[in-house]
Amino acid sequence: MFNAYLLRLMHAAELGDQEIQAIEELCRQPREIGAKKYLSRDGDEMHSFPVVLSGWAARYQILRNGARQITRLLLPGDAFYFDCSPNGIAIEEVITLSPCKIVNITHADMRRLIDRFPTIGDAMRSYGCMENAVLASWVVNVGRRDALERMAHLICEAHYRLSLVDPHQGQQIYFPLTQDDLADVLGLTPVHINRKLQQLRQEGLITLRSKQLTIHDLRTLQQIAGFDPSYLAPRVQTLRERERLRVIAA
Repeated sequence: MFNAYLLRLMHAAELGDQEIQAIEELCRQPREIGAKKYLSRDGDEMHSFPVVLSGWAARYQILRNGARQITRLLLPGDAFYFDCSPNGIAIEEVITLSPCKIVNITHADMRRLIDRFPTIGDAMRSYGCMENAVLASWVVNVGRRDALERMAHLICEAHYRLSLVDPHQGQQIYFPLTQDDLADVLGLTPVHINRKLQQLRQEGLITLRSKQLTIHDLRTLQQIAGFDPSYLAPRVQTLRERERLRVIAA
């Protein structure tokens, strides 16, 4: 099976054969983890950073009244707490939303790899910039877009991010979020979420059944959301790189 983390880094920087082999070596011992399992808790010491190779997870914070705000969806290829110090402290809860394949990479191992292959460091920095761009986009989504625009933007973003690590996915994607999860991502009530999903279905834009989301009209969804994927695409790739990505993803 292809390595989603490797593909994500290959979108961020041009990696050579030795660098690709080194990343694959770091990911050689993944763990299978079920849905609704904690990957880290607020206050944990993070001596390593987990990487999602398959499945969906989420970072979130709990307010004093018990309400939950999901601050980041972690999709295949995503890392978290990779930029904290070896003795860094987690400031959010991280939980799986579906069965996941996770690999833990120690900060020490990654530092040694970057010392040996500086381009991997460039790729990680580029990935970090993308994370910051996603966070900024989410602030705008919750703060200024209406409910339908928020839902459409989330779908467009998830579809694009998944396409980076699975170029063969087409217009159907695995979408394990419950209506409660969507409410906590978008800052809406589950009732409001249900209404907007029904509206998108009735307008023939999507079908959501058994955790499979089919997008029937991506262009109209993008227009509703005002979605521009440029914040998710760190750089233009050469023809040679695109060919290597196709081979690795095959």
